Amino acid sequence: MFKNWPIYQVFKREMLRLARQKSIRNLFVLIPLVVFFLLGSIYYKGSLREVSVAVYDNDNSTLSRTYIRFLESSPYLNVTHYLSSKDAIESAFIKNEVQGVFYIPKDFHKDILKSVPVQVKIYTNSTNIVFGNLLYKSALEVTQAVSGAAVIKKIAPLGINPAKIMGTVLPIKINTRVLGNPQYNYVYYLLPGLTTVLLQMIIFLAASRAFNNEWKAQTYNQLYTTSKGNILSIILGKYFAFLVYGLGLCGLIFAIVFPVFGIPIYGNIIHLLSLLVLFISVNILLGFGLSLIVKNEIIALDIAIFYNSPAFVFSGFTFPIWAMPWFNTMYAQAIPYTHFLTAFLKIYQLDTPLSFIWPEVWKLMLFLIVGILLIVTGLIINKKHIFITPKLAKV
Repeated sequence: MFKNWPIYQVFKREMLRLARQKSIRNLFVLIPLVVFFLLGSIYYKGSLREVSVAVYDNDNSTLSRTYIRFLESSPYLNVTHYLSSKDAIESAFIKNEVQGVFYIPKDFHKDILKSVPVQVKIYTNSTNIVFGNLLYKSALEVTQAVSGAAVIKKIAPLGINPAKIMGTVLPIKINTRVLGNPQYNYVYYLLPGLTTVLLQMIIFLAASRAFNNEWKAQTYNQLYTTSKGNILSIILGKYFAFLVYGLGLCGLIFAIVFPVFGIPIYGNIIHLLSLLVLFISVNILLGFGLSLIVKNEIIALDIAIFYNSPAFVFSGFTFPIWAMPWFNTMYAQAIPYTHFLTAFLKIYQLDTPLSFIWPEVWKLMLFLIVGILLIVTGLIINKKHIFITPKLAKV
């Protein structure tokens, strides 16, 4: 029965039309497959291990060699070079391609025995802040372990229980519980953000040529006839077709890419799917509005690219929004991906209840209303091209 409805006829026509367009096949199939798996292969190791470092031991004592052995046993460090002079430290970064240098000062062992404060200097290559943070974390762990061992060895002859000694040396312990990404895995961290921002760009770009392409290809009359002159059926029929393609892209991400790279989803799948439907709908309607207002397909695509390209940078994914200048913050709020990402991470990584994402959902609903208003504006601006006469519709 519903097969005779204009909405279904437009939906069926749009599904076939999109499938026949090479540009759409590239956008929804070829580009995602290549980009998703290329990005995943870049970060497939997940977390950094065995970062190359050099050591300059200016003390050459039993304790300094013990410190070096602790460095060598760290799963995050790989001691590849042993320097013989302080002058070689800076050149080691270029000549030996290390990411850090540990400098053990002279009288390291003697000063510790005399209870004189000692500093192990760490030179890091902070052109990449990832290495700097990792080296600091590893150095802190090694130094605490060596410090505790040195104090125990020094006081042990007194017959004091080693456990009580450690309680004196390190009276406060930190017990951390990592939520979301306890493995500190870069694939788990970066790939979900990169795939979802590409999801937005693909849907928005495709939707921004949904109507102006019809005028360019001179197929709008056929579309108008298929809908029996019902503009609402045209919009809804196209919307459902783009929604199917968008959900198909989500299936590629969450049913294929995520399992291939072992990315876990901690949150409720139904909640995640509901959020994705809302997010896809926002981008479809915004794209439709742009396509109706800007009749030139190339200009509409340029605007869509200009609007969507900064989404990842301004989303707060790699740098917090609150730390950005006010004008950058304002721009971030004007992109739906910013609000989607916040809600997405709450569900996907933290498994929060649905009530926790309502602030982001309401903001996405506002974008949905903006999309509808743009569509209405586009219908008014191009009414001569949209509301055609019955005679013309039969051509």
